[in-house]
Amino acid sequence: MKKLLILASALYLQAAFVQAEVVVIGNTSITSTLSASEVKNLFLGKRKSLPDGTKIAVIEQAKDSPVREAFHSKFTKKTQAQLSSYWTRLVFTGKGKMPEEVSNSEEIINMISTNPGLIGYIDSSEVTDGIVVLAK
Repeated sequence: MKKLLILASALYLQAAFVQAEVVVIGNTSITSTLSASEVKNLFLGKRKSLPDGTKIAVIEQAKDSPVREAFHSKFTKKTQAQLSSYWTRLVFTGKGKMPEEVSNSEEIINMISTNPGLIGYIDSSEVTDGIVVLAK
């Protein structure tokens, strides 16, 4: 019975995580929202500014982060292997620079809340007052 309860709890927690929504966040000074296409272009280095012309840099979660995997699955439609290949090619040819990578959502929130020139992504349950949601 105890094993069954543990299994049920594990499945519940896994289902709860799957239901989590990844959101793109920015500093409260950013007033625009972003389309999925704009998010994709920003995070693949194809654009370096918001639609209003504001220069922007992106921040990535750690490579082993489930939030990163969920974000790229939703917005760029690329796996981690595809992203690594994509960025290696751009860096090698001098056409791009890999985004800064941080270890967790808390670090992303702290960086973005103090720097209006950054955007990143976190789980929607982690949104705080110092940031705004730019895309869902």
